[in-house]
Amino acid sequence: MPVHRPLDEELQILWDLLVQMHLLVDEQLADAIDAVTRCDADKAARVRDRDDEVDRLELEVDHQCERILALHTPVAVDLRLLVTAVKINTDLERIGDHAKNLAKYTPYLAGRSDLVEQAQLGRMADAARAILREAQDAFMKRDRMLARRVIGRDREVDALHEQAFQRVVALLKENPADAEALVHLVTMSKGVERIADHAKNIAETVVFLIEGVDVRHRRLQQRPEAAA
Repeated sequence: MPVHRPLDEELQILWDLLVQMHLLVDEQLADAIDAVTRCDADKAARVRDRDDEVDRLELEVDHQCERILALHTPVAVDLRLLVTAVKINTDLERIGDHAKNLAKYTPYLAGRSDLVEQAQLGRMADAARAILREAQDAFMKRDRMLARRVIGRDREVDALHEQAFQRVVALLKENPADAEALVHLVTMSKGVERIADHAKNIAETVVFLIEGVDVRHRRLQQRPEAAA
């Protein structure tokens, strides 16, 4: 029979908080995408109002990590979970910020759904959210293979962002009067691209949690003799 440790209860609380954080941020992102694609200022305002919930939950995760370190002496896998929690918590909070910013700029595109469509912002945002949800699934199931498949998928969003930028440049030349709306559109596109980056970070952190391997910046981690 496995030995039950007081630490296990604290780690379960931490895990549950991270799951809540994932679900809340995903909901915020989904609502922000819907607000942008519909140019819905009221829904955008609700997304902005709920950002405090994300920040509050971020603090709860941090405090739980601090509590575990103060009351226990985690090692090996337990310590990796703490490191993972801190990293994922930060990435999720950043995604929440970007969702808030998407909502913040939505009113500037009121009545200009045509520009949103031409820049394919909705398609890009849906792709970024799909990456986030796969990364979340990999975390909740502790699925290292899924996490590894997620890594690299952000290149799809990178390509869409580049296309959006080129399209906005063309639209600026064609319709200089739309300059303000188009500048906000580029900012929103960059925010979506960053959301995909943070989702990729989460997938990389899941690999670290399960395998104990840091897969970030692999080229920089090569030994000099291996790189020669």
